[in-house]
Amino acid sequence: MNALDHDAPANPTPPTQTTTVTHDWEGDCSLAVTIVTGIARLADVDPEDVPQIYDQVDPDSLDSLFEPTRRTGDRSDGHLWIPVDDYGVTVHGDGTVVVRSLNHT
Repeated sequence: MNALDHDAPANPTPPTQTTTVTHDWEGDCSLAVTIVTGIARLADVDPEDVPQIYDQVDPDSLDSLFEPTRRTGDRSDGHLWIPVDDYGVTVHGDGTVVVRSLNHT
């Protein structure tokens, strides 16, 4: 293909750099599993092929950050950003998990 090829798209679509998944705080799945699911979706791989995040993040501590407190109840208005390998993960208290590629290639 060359610059004179009229069948080529003028602006090819860039690869997806962000994906969003929702964590169910009442479900059986840990927040770490939801994060792995989001990374797998963005990387277009099976979740089993995502490197273990447990070396970077303690899953129990991660879950406890958003647990309800006795004094104020739920913590649905907070958020947390963590780097996981080549991804930036933002976890919102409402269960929204946004995964962004940190690779700028």
